[in-house]
Amino acid sequence: MKKNAEITGLADGASVDSRDWRRNTTTGIKITCTAATSIKLEDLTPLQGDLKELTHRNFEKLKKSILKHGLSFPFFVWRHEGRNFVLDGHQRDRVLRKMLEQGYEVPPLPCALIEAWDRQQAAEKILLISSQFGKITEQSLDEFLSENELDINNLLDELELPALDMRYFGSGEFEPTDENDQGRLDKKNPVTCPQCGHEFTR
Repeated sequence: MKKNAEITGLADGASVDSRDWRRNTTTGIKITCTAATSIKLEDLTPLQGDLKELTHRNFEKLKKSILKHGLSFPFFVWRHEGRNFVLDGHQRDRVLRKMLEQGYEVPPLPCALIEAWDRQQAAEKILLISSQFGKITEQSLDEFLSENELDINNLLDELELPALDMRYFGSGEFEPTDENDQGRLDKKNPVTCPQCGHEFTR
């Protein structure tokens, strides 16, 4: 049985006829952005290979995000010799293919067309896309959430921010440790006297 949702915002310059998708209310995936063109999932070829892994936990987070927000960002695609190679959007591609197997209908996908001279330059651009030059800190995220009146607890099931300790925000997933892993409080932060060598704890 197909999932119900509304389709919105398909690109005007679609390479496939998207009018039927706008009327179709039997799909569980909506498009919430506009791009240069739209391409069917089966006409996309992932180029990244196994460069990144997608854990089961992150698969479920991404699937939940797609169902809640739709596809809000276009795929980056390099067209070469009649094929559409995905430069950015590989994890969404993986999730959508699995969702297709699970009975969801996947509409034509919004795609931005990226230029490259050859496969080598296209591969270089995959690494450029994956590079992270800016860094999110707990403090900068806290300020961003406050400025935009966002509650991190409403987003934890959809976000993956591995560089941050989510316990900073009063929530997050962590495993409790036993007494041996924690150590004793009286052994924390020892200080050694430089004259006599005796060890003190703070």
